Amino acid sequence: MTNSIIINKMVMHLMDIEHGVVYYSDHFVELNDTNLDYYHAKLEKTLYSSAIKPVTVGSMHPLVLRFNNMLESEESFMSQARIITDELFHICKKIADMPNSNLVFCDCYKEGIEYMVIMKINHRTIPMTTYIDNEVRITSSQVLPSIGTSISEAVLYNFQTKSLSLIEKKYDIDGHLDFYLNEQWINGEVQLTDREKLNTMKKVIKKIDKVYAVNDGGSLPLLKQELSDLVETKQPIKPLQIVKKVLEKDYNASEESEIMLNDMGIGVDDEIHEVSIAKLDECKLILDEDIVLSLPVEEYMHGEHLVKKQNMDGSYNIEINNIFEIVVK
Repeated sequence: MTNSIIINKMVMHLMDIEHGVVYYSDHFVELNDTNLDYYHAKLEKTLYSSAIKPVTVGSMHPLVLRFNNMLESEESFMSQARIITDELFHICKKIADMPNSNLVFCDCYKEGIEYMVIMKINHRTIPMTTYIDNEVRITSSQVLPSIGTSISEAVLYNFQTKSLSLIEKKYDIDGHLDFYLNEQWINGEVQLTDREKLNTMKKVIKKIDKVYAVNDGGSLPLLKQELSDLVETKQPIKPLQIVKKVLEKDYNASEESEIMLNDMGIGVDDEIHEVSIAKLDECKLILDEDIVLSLPVEEYMHGEHLVKKQNMDGSYNIEINNIFEIVVK
C-alpha cells in the first residue's frame, strides 16, 4: 500500500514539553534508505486510519489558509509550519502528562490526491542504565515509537475535497480525560470516525435483534458479510442503508434502526471510507460458561460444518461436523 503514497516534501520540528522549548529545523527532511520506510509506514497508518474524524470548518479557517499557503513556495511551507508548531506548542505545554513529540509536516499524495498531513509523533519513555560518578543508575529516556506503531494524533487536509480531518488522543485536562486538538485549537464541527460508525452499526443491530429477532441471531454476521461484499466490489459503504438492508425482513425493525442511527449521529448521507477486511471475515459465538467459538462469517452463514439446533426448552445444541484436523492454540 505504501506505493500509493508519494512524499513531496517534509519538515520536522521537536516540541520538548519537558523543558518548555521548541527545536526548529531549517531544512526539509532528507529521505534516504535509513528513514524512508519509517516515514512511509507512519504516513500509511495515518492516511488509512479508521480513527480519522472528519471536521467541518469554513474555507477561510486559519489552518486551511495556512495549508494552502504552504503550497505556494518552500519558504511559505517553512514559515507556516513554524507558526502552526508555535500554536500547538502553546496549547500542549499546558496539558499534564503531555509527552515530547516530533511534529512532522508532510505534503504528500495518497492514491493521486494531494494531502497536507501533520503527524504528532509522541515519544515513549523507556528505562535505561547510566553510569554517573562511579555509580550505576536506572534512569529513563524518551525515544521515538517503533515503525509499526500507529499515530495517535494527526491533522489531515485533502486539497481535492477541501476537507479537514483529525486523529485525536485524550489527555487529563482539568481532572478528566478529554480531547484538545479540536476543542482548544481548531474549533470545528466533529463527525464520527469510521470506527465509531462501525461500532454504532453493530450496537444498533444487536439492540434491534434482541427485540425483533429478524435473522434468527444472524444479523451481525449478515452485517459483516454485507460490509465485506461492498469493500471487495469497491462500492460506497453507507451505514444507514446497510443496516436497513440487514433488517429488511421486518419493517418495524428497519424503521426503528433508522431512528436509532439518526439519534446516534448517523444520517442518510454518511459513509465509511476505511474498513479492515480481516475483521469482517470472522465472527464469534459467545456461549454459556464463557465458551467462545470463532469461525469465518461465510461458514456461519452458508457453511456445512456448523449445525445449530434449538431444543423444546429453548436451549441450543451445536454440532461441528466433517472436521479432519483439530489444532489446540
